[in-house]
Amino acid sequence: MELVVHLNSVKYVNDFIDIGIKYFVVGTKYFSCRQALSLDYEELSDLKNKLENKKLWVLVNALIEEHNLDELLNHLEKLNELKVDGILFQDFGILEICKDNNYDFELIYSPDTLNTNQATLNYLAALGIKCAFLAREIPLDEKIMIAQNTAIKTVTQIHGVEYMAYSKRKLLSNYFMETGLEKSALINDNIIIQANGVDYGCHIYEDQFGCHILSQKQICGLDILSSFTNFDYLYIESLFIDDLKLVEIVNLYQDGLKSINNGTYGKERKELLPQLHQIEPEVDYHHSFMFDATVYKIDDVRKREENEKHK
Repeated sequence: MELVVHLNSVKYVNDFIDIGIKYFVVGTKYFSCRQALSLDYEELSDLKNKLENKKLWVLVNALIEEHNLDELLNHLEKLNELKVDGILFQDFGILEICKDNNYDFELIYSPDTLNTNQATLNYLAALGIKCAFLAREIPLDEKIMIAQNTAIKTVTQIHGVEYMAYSKRKLLSNYFMETGLEKSALINDNIIIQANGVDYGCHIYEDQFGCHILSQKQICGLDILSSFTNFDYLYIESLFIDDLKLVEIVNLYQDGLKSINNGTYGKERKELLPQLHQIEPEVDYHHSFMFDATVYKIDDVRKREENEKHK
């Protein structure tokens, strides 16, 4: 059980190494979606050298269009030359290119919402995939069951904002154009949307690959960390977190893992959440879908639809 940190800055890499982090995720300027950090090839090479024997995973998680295929081929060849340790992907064209060229990446299948059962993951293993992210939308007990019955390594998100939706259309730009608003829609513009009838908001922004929506609430597993011992990797999402605060948050999780190994987690877990709230008192934390059933009775759905009609 190892923490995987999505880096949002290279400034504190040595601090993460000192904490004991061995796995890092970064984005690049090419074929990365929802990345907290976009590096060019030279910056990626510098980071790889700085990490030495630590593992560097690169986001190549965009959905690829045919006219981008040559550029993708060049990109994967360059990542292979830089000897990155793994790539996170969701387009199976990437898998085929890596297999055809015998690239020695750890192939990490990360399709956001699709990995919901052990049969799928065991089939992925037969395709040469070594590791997969489990969907955030299924409860923890189902994730544990999958992890116990699959032939590949599993990753589950333990902290941070969560993926909600993605469209290749430029939804914000189109809306601004139709309404006559002159606004930017980039990630640093910090645009929040809120649906009617709900009490929570979501981050929304655009990049070259389309429009992305992520939760404003952040998932947190500090107080239930001992429930995740069946997973190989615990992923910390750094989007919308200050780079220095990220170091402090990761340190709390690493302390929690150490206390599990030492047999003292039951006592020390009570101190972890208050420390987290001191670091980011304005953030609303929750367990997300970890303890929610994902099967709904049809009568309940119809009743909800009927109630919506009469509002």
